[in-house]
Amino acid sequence: MGMEKLPWRFLIHCIWLGVMGVDDSSWTAEVPSSVSGLQGSCIVIPCSFNYPDPEKKPSELIGIWFKDKYEIIYHTDSSSTIADYRSRTKLVGDLWQKNCSLRIDPLHPSDKGPFTFRIEIKEYNKASYKDDRVSIAVSSSPDLPSLSVMKKEVKVAEEVSASCSVSHSCPSDPPLITWSHSGTPSIQSQQQTNGQWEETSTLTFRSSIADNNQPLVCTAAYRGGKTVSSSNTINVTCKWTTPVC
Repeated sequence: MGMEKLPWRFLIHCIWLGVMGVDDSSWTAEVPSSVSGLQGSCIVIPCSFNYPDPEKKPSELIGIWFKDKYEIIYHTDSSSTIADYRSRTKLVGDLWQKNCSLRIDPLHPSDKGPFTFRIEIKEYNKASYKDDRVSIAVSSSPDLPSLSVMKKEVKVAEEVSASCSVSHSCPSDPPLITWSHSGTPSIQSQQQTNGQWEETSTLTFRSSIADNNQPLVCTAAYRGGKTVSSSNTINVTCKWTTPVC
């Protein structure tokens, strides 16, 4: 008789473990442990979360972000957000798509965190993702642009191509890159890891003898007023072996 009952007990035990395992593992969140941002600019903290799907679609999802466990820096009901963050935080992710990404604008030196996300699901459940904390490294000045010239020695009227790249954390308002030389610039934005973006401007122009040994400068202007520049030079020679081009 005991031998007949054992398989059923074992099966029930396995089912119980399986259900518990699914529930526990489904309450998860993904955030980088640290993101970097520029004081005065904005920053977007990438965040996604998961929870066991309820049998019935909930009527409301409430997203909350905490600083240091207790201070509410974002709440779906803005009246619950502390005054210092009420006008600076916005949920740019869609909670219904399990995206909890948060924007802070402008970024202050005190916005270091750590920050944690909490979800409250009406008529279902709620959870704080306490083990998934994110901190912000706030810098007072941006890094210099990375400037590269494809070919530094060219002939007069030969095409010159140069690229200027900067990193940032504000995809809604990226740095504006300008050049000291006229030409045709093209802009490309590319998402990196840990909330970083790369903005690249590529400039093409026809060289003249006046460009010889002259600085080619690219300048990046960030939200908040910070600007940084990098420069490089090209050597321009005549097409013919004559003193006049």
